[in-house]
Amino acid sequence: MTTATARSEGLADRIEAGTAELMARAARAYAAEDAWCDGIRAVAYELRRFLLEDCVRAREMVLDAPFADARARAVREQGIAGLSALIDLGRAELSDPDSLPPVVAEITAGSVYNRMHEAVLAGPAALNVEMVRELMYAVVLPYRGLEAAMQELLIAPPTE
Repeated sequence: MTTATARSEGLADRIEAGTAELMARAARAYAAEDAWCDGIRAVAYELRRFLLEDCVRAREMVLDAPFADARARAVREQGIAGLSALIDLGRAELSDPDSLPPVVAEITAGSVYNRMHEAVLAGPAALNVEMVRELMYAVVLPYRGLEAAMQELLIAPPTE
Protein backbone atom coordinates (compact mmCIF):
# COMPACT_ATOMS: atom_id res chain seq x y z
CA MET A 1 0.00 0.00 0.00
CA THR A 2 1.38 3.39 -0.92
CA THR A 3 1.55 6.28 1.49
CA ALA A 4 -1.03 8.17 -0.57
CA THR A 5 -3.42 5.21 -0.49
CA ALA A 6 -3.01 4.83 3.27
CA ARG A 7 -3.58 8.54 3.75
CA SER A 8 -6.70 8.38 1.58
CA GLU A 9 -8.05 5.37 3.48
CA GLY A 10 -7.35 7.11 6.79
CA LEU A 11 -9.24 10.17 5.61
CA ALA A 12 -12.16 8.02 4.46
CA ASP A 13 -12.17 6.26 7.86
CA ARG A 14 -12.26 9.61 9.68
CA ILE A 15 -15.00 10.98 7.42
CA GLU A 16 -17.02 7.80 7.91
CA ALA A 17 -16.62 7.90 11.70
CA GLY A 18 -17.43 11.60 11.85
CA THR A 19 -20.49 11.20 9.65
CA ALA A 20 -21.76 8.29 11.77
CA GLU A 21 -21.31 10.34 14.93
CA LEU A 22 -22.97 13.41 13.42
CA MET A 23 -25.93 11.43 12.08
CA ALA A 24 -26.46 9.79 15.49
CA ARG A 25 -26.32 13.14 17.24
CA ALA A 26 -28.66 14.69 14.67
CA ALA A 27 -31.14 11.83 15.07
CA ARG A 28 -31.14 12.29 18.87
CA ALA A 29 -31.56 16.06 18.55
CA TYR A 30 -34.45 15.68 16.12
CA ALA A 31 -36.17 12.97 18.16
CA ALA A 32 -36.03 15.10 21.32
CA GLU A 33 -38.41 17.64 19.75
CA ASP A 34 -42.14 17.36 19.14
CA ALA A 35 -42.50 19.45 15.98
CA TRP A 36 -40.69 19.24 12.63
CA CYS A 37 -39.45 22.83 12.74
CA ASP A 38 -38.14 22.47 16.30
CA GLY A 39 -36.43 19.23 15.34
CA ILE A 40 -34.74 20.76 12.31
CA ARG A 41 -33.59 23.69 14.43
CA ALA A 42 -32.17 21.29 17.03
CA VAL A 43 -30.30 19.47 14.25
CA ALA A 44 -28.95 22.77 12.89
CA TYR A 45 -27.53 23.75 16.26
CA GLU A 46 -26.13 20.25 16.79
CA LEU A 47 -24.40 20.49 13.41
CA ARG A 48 -22.92 23.84 14.43
CA ARG A 49 -21.65 22.39 17.74
CA PHE A 50 -20.22 19.37 15.93
CA LEU A 51 -18.31 21.52 13.43
CA LEU A 52 -16.97 23.81 16.16
CA GLU A 53 -15.74 20.94 18.37
CA ASP A 54 -12.94 19.88 16.06
CA CYS A 55 -11.73 22.18 13.29
CA VAL A 56 -9.60 19.45 11.68
CA ARG A 57 -12.54 17.04 11.55
CA ALA A 58 -14.77 19.81 10.18
CA ARG A 59 -12.28 20.59 7.42
CA GLU A 60 -11.91 16.93 6.50
CA MET A 61 -15.63 16.23 6.44
CA VAL A 62 -16.73 19.41 4.70
CA LEU A 63 -13.79 20.64 2.63
CA ASP A 64 -11.77 17.49 1.88
CA ALA A 65 -14.53 14.89 1.42
CA PRO A 66 -15.66 16.08 -2.04
CA PHE A 67 -12.10 15.57 -3.32
CA ALA A 68 -11.30 12.37 -1.42
CA ASP A 69 -11.64 8.79 -2.62
CA ALA A 70 -14.91 7.22 -3.76
CA ARG A 71 -15.68 5.81 -0.31
CA ALA A 72 -15.33 9.18 1.39
CA ARG A 73 -17.48 10.83 -1.27
CA ALA A 74 -20.15 8.14 -0.85
CA VAL A 75 -20.20 8.70 2.92
CA ARG A 76 -20.56 12.44 2.33
CA GLU A 77 -23.48 11.78 0.00
CA GLN A 78 -25.11 9.58 2.65
CA GLY A 79 -24.85 12.42 5.14
CA ILE A 80 -26.44 14.88 2.73
CA ALA A 81 -29.17 12.33 1.94
CA GLY A 82 -29.89 11.98 5.67
CA LEU A 83 -30.26 15.73 6.02
CA SER A 84 -32.48 15.78 2.95
CA ALA A 85 -34.71 13.10 4.47
CA LEU A 86 -35.14 15.14 7.66
CA ILE A 87 -35.95 18.26 5.68
CA ASP A 88 -38.42 16.34 3.50
CA LEU A 89 -40.44 15.49 6.61
CA GLY A 90 -41.55 19.12 6.36
CA ARG A 91 -43.91 18.18 3.55
CA ALA A 92 -46.17 16.76 6.26
CA GLU A 93 -46.58 20.39 7.39
CA LEU A 94 -48.41 21.18 4.17
CA SER A 95 -52.15 20.80 3.65
CA ASP A 96 -51.24 18.95 0.45
CA PRO A 97 -47.87 17.24 0.95
CA ASP A 98 -47.74 16.27 -2.72
CA SER A 99 -47.83 19.95 -3.72
CA LEU A 100 -44.10 20.18 -2.98
CA PRO A 101 -41.83 17.63 -4.65
CA PRO A 102 -39.18 15.79 -2.61
CA VAL A 103 -36.47 17.40 -4.75
CA VAL A 104 -37.02 20.64 -2.78
CA ALA A 105 -35.53 18.92 0.27
CA GLU A 106 -32.59 17.68 -1.80
CA ILE A 107 -31.91 21.17 -3.14
CA THR A 108 -32.25 22.67 0.33
CA ALA A 109 -29.90 20.09 1.86
CA GLY A 110 -27.37 20.83 -0.88
CA SER A 111 -27.66 24.54 -0.11
CA VAL A 112 -27.12 23.89 3.59
CA TYR A 113 -24.02 21.82 2.79
CA ASN A 114 -22.73 24.57 0.52
CA ARG A 115 -23.21 27.14 3.29
CA MET A 116 -21.38 24.86 5.74
CA HIS A 117 -18.55 24.58 3.21
CA GLU A 118 -18.26 28.38 3.04
CA ALA A 119 -18.39 28.72 6.82
CA VAL A 120 -15.79 26.03 7.53
CA LEU A 121 -13.54 27.56 4.88
CA ALA A 122 -13.91 31.00 6.51
CA GLY A 123 -13.14 29.70 10.00
CA PRO A 124 -14.94 29.09 13.29
CA ALA A 125 -16.25 32.64 13.63
CA ALA A 126 -18.37 32.09 10.50
CA LEU A 127 -20.16 29.17 12.20
CA ASN A 128 -22.22 31.60 14.22
CA VAL A 129 -25.80 31.74 15.47
CA GLU A 130 -26.78 34.13 12.69
CA MET A 131 -25.72 31.57 10.09
CA VAL A 132 -27.96 28.95 11.75
CA ARG A 133 -30.88 31.37 11.75
CA GLU A 134 -30.35 32.11 8.06
CA LEU A 135 -30.19 28.40 7.25
CA MET A 136 -33.38 27.82 9.21
CA TYR A 137 -35.04 30.59 7.21
CA ALA A 138 -34.09 28.81 3.98
CA VAL A 139 -35.21 25.39 5.23
CA VAL A 140 -38.54 26.57 6.66
CA LEU A 141 -39.60 28.86 3.81
CA PRO A 142 -40.86 26.25 1.31
CA TYR A 143 -42.67 24.24 3.99
CA ARG A 144 -44.14 26.79 6.39
CA GLY A 145 -44.12 30.04 4.41
CA LEU A 146 -42.58 33.47 4.70
CA GLU A 147 -43.94 34.42 8.12
CA ALA A 148 -42.59 31.28 9.80
CA ALA A 149 -39.28 31.65 7.95
CA MET A 150 -38.98 35.27 9.13
CA GLN A 151 -39.58 34.12 12.71
CA GLU A 152 -36.58 31.80 12.43
CA LEU A 153 -34.37 34.87 12.12
CA LEU A 154 -35.49 35.93 15.61
CA ILE A 155 -35.46 32.69 17.59
CA ALA A 156 -32.79 32.56 20.27
CA PRO A 157 -30.34 29.66 20.19
CA PRO A 158 -30.79 26.86 22.70
CA THR A 159 -28.94 27.16 25.97
CA GLU A 160 -25.85 24.98 26.03
